[in-house]
Amino acid sequence: MMTPAPSLLTLLPRALPAPWQCLRAGQDDQALLHDVFASTKRIELSLLPPDVQLRDLFIGMQMQAQRQSVAQHYPDAIEWVVRHHKTAVGRLWLHEDTAGVRIIDITLLPEHQGQGGARALLHTLMRLADQSGRPLHLHVLADNPIRHWYARLGFELTATSGLYQAMTRLPTVALEQRYEQA
Repeated sequence: MMTPAPSLLTLLPRALPAPWQCLRAGQDDQALLHDVFASTKRIELSLLPPDVQLRDLFIGMQMQAQRQSVAQHYPDAIEWVVRHHKTAVGRLWLHEDTAGVRIIDITLLPEHQGQGGARALLHTLMRLADQSGRPLHLHVLADNPIRHWYARLGFELTATSGLYQAMTRLPTVALEQRYEQA
């Protein structure tokens, strides 16, 4: 009997190149996760009055809605804290099932963007997915320029729903087989 391949999510922390790390998010990381989430809501926050309490309430409600949605659709999702030189700099949220690995979120704090973190995370995920023969899936806002980067990395548009586009990257083994059959 064949032994199932190890979960890609269990391999990820040891596979990242130094100085990048992923550690499972815990209760002590909630303030960081709040800041990471708030960094994605800059436009919405700019529309609110400069009342700190109101802004925190808004971010808290939005975070709760996101967590409920993820829990409903991806109950076994794992939220990771991304670290660079041992400093917490962002979040990676992943879900793995028989359909592959879903990248729910990659967000780095603005002051830590442009240092190769998203590239290190995504390239590591792609390498692990290729090695295990698993596809990677994600959703991206249709007007988000990052979708072009995903396309250059081999993600293909698979569906459009409202504001979002679903993209999938087949493992290189599957891609080679698909092109051989064409």
